[in-house]
Amino acid sequence: MKVSNYLEQGLGIKIDENIADMINEEVPFVEFPGKHIALLEGMESTNLYFIISGIVRGYYIDEHGNDITKCFSSENEFFSSEGLRTASVSSFTIECLEDCQCIRLSYGLLYRVMKKNENLKNAFIKCYLQEIKKLENKAKNLALMNAEERYIDFCKQYPHLHERVELKHIASYIGIRAASLSRIRKGMKNTSFN
Repeated sequence: MKVSNYLEQGLGIKIDENIADMINEEVPFVEFPGKHIALLEGMESTNLYFIISGIVRGYYIDEHGNDITKCFSSENEFFSSEGLRTASVSSFTIECLEDCQCIRLSYGLLYRVMKKNENLKNAFIKCYLQEIKKLENKAKNLALMNAEERYIDFCKQYPHLHERVELKHIASYIGIRAASLSRIRKGMKNTSFN
């Protein structure tokens, strides 16, 4: 399958033939092994990645050397959009949690494509707004929910992730210790999140 086909499928849009040709000519598939650091805090990013398979997480390092999970991205989602928005170096690190197959889109190509194709421009705006919604939801949950409620909400928001991501990463994402999350999960063993 061509790069443009994966983007059409994942974004639920139709890409004009001339834009599809440009994308297929300029955009490569890339693979990252699990544990690979795709972008290090402080580095400049020049590419946006669309995930075909796998999971990545973004994380900060606090003053004590602890990593704190900022976000997750998985199939049919993008990562490394911060540089596209801010034109500055990355404020966090991005790590592959699984082997990842991705499509690498240079920011330069994205700008050209968005100028020429309204469908793609709207799809990228929609993805960006979804990211903002996730961040707003996380901030609200940290302020208003207890630990168990935050975990339940995480499982509902990311039903395909809570079994694939290590407990410590989920715990840091929802703002609790891994031991506390382990106790919560034991108490909820037979709970369904559908």
